[in-house]
Amino acid sequence: MQKLLKFSLIVNFLISLSSFANGEVGRIIAVVEDKMISQADLEHRLKLAILSSGLENTAANRKQLESQVLRVMIEELLKINKAKQFDIRASKNDTEQAIKEIEHRNHMEEGALKKLLQANNIPLKVLQVQMEADIVWREYIQARYYNSIQISERELARATEKFAQKKDQPQFLLAEIFLDVDNPSQEEEIKKRAWEFVNKIRSGANFSALAQQFSQAASAAQSGDIDWVAADQLDPLLKTAIEGLNVGNITDPIKTQYGYHILLLRDKRAAGESLGKDTLISFVQTLFPLNQPFTDDTVAPLMNKARTFANNAKSCAVLSTLVKADENIQIREVKKLSVTSLIPQIRNLIDSLNPGQSSSPLLSDAGVIMFTVCEKQDINPDNLSKDQIRAILIDDKLNSLAKGELREMKRRAHIEIRG
Repeated sequence: MQKLLKFSLIVNFLISLSSFANGEVGRIIAVVEDKMISQADLEHRLKLAILSSGLENTAANRKQLESQVLRVMIEELLKINKAKQFDIRASKNDTEQAIKEIEHRNHMEEGALKKLLQANNIPLKVLQVQMEADIVWREYIQARYYNSIQISERELARATEKFAQKKDQPQFLLAEIFLDVDNPSQEEEIKKRAWEFVNKIRSGANFSALAQQFSQAASAAQSGDIDWVAADQLDPLLKTAIEGLNVGNITDPIKTQYGYHILLLRDKRAAGESLGKDTLISFVQTLFPLNQPFTDDTVAPLMNKARTFANNAKSCAVLSTLVKADENIQIREVKKLSVTSLIPQIRNLIDSLNPGQSSSPLLSDAGVIMFTVCEKQDINPDNLSKDQIRAILIDDKLNSLAKGELREMKRRAHIEIRG
């Protein structure tokens, strides 16, 4: 009997999740304009935060996370309300597609995310509202500001020169958790919260999950990950904290004019050392479902079937045609994903394959699976084109505008926190 290959379902949720379902009972703990947040809403959020970050479900942890969870929930309501003022809404198809993208990024089978929520008694509405807030806020910022952003040739030339100079300096691959201090009266509270996060991470909590859940930087959507940065591109306070850090370690909370930063050093390069090339890979995962318990008699026919598909499918297009003849077979397409971002089990299977080639079939806990490579594209982060640099500059400006807009919305909004 072949050994089961179990692929871990790496689920790092954005904590910007809420359930404002009609008829929800419970004490009202916050009012945001004409919307209310109940104790039940907060409990769902806390439960998900603890589940995804690997923290123990203790009263102490729930109490420590409560205020930050509520803060993010309030921001999410403000984003949805602002978008509605401009008639920007997320369709059901938009939210469903966003859920599928989360599953794809985390190498989950389609529908697995919903099952995970159900197993932990978290209403699906929680995830759907989070998706809505993320979608409409992004669309609102794009619609309001994108066409007004101008990147001058001088600005582009200066940025191009800076990117070229990066190769001659030490470089750091970082991840961040950023807590905004938008009200000076809250500084001590936020400083305390930053230290709580640092202590939890050093005790084993998941940095990426906490970043997705609580960080108020744009990088939260990528688990806090930010690109390679040269030493002189960092705020002097951040640079000082990072330079003496070992790879894999985090800094103490760092106070800047914007708020508190916690940095994780993911990797570093010496001056003059190339970042190296990366590969974007598109592939199809084919699942031949099989119910447990597995036996040799049930597994062997599926293994042979998968091998036949692999031999006959000389491209992803041919594979898609073949599987249409069997409604039980499930396929999932992943497009232009960095090879380095794949979990080791999958990377080892497909990194050496050429387009049109399939991996050997393997037994997972859901049945027999194989991977077929559709396309590979080499990229070189040392040599960005002008269009790529322009896109980076525009994205930076949009993120800055979004941050300022949210801060102003919070200042002007009627927000009532009830004890």
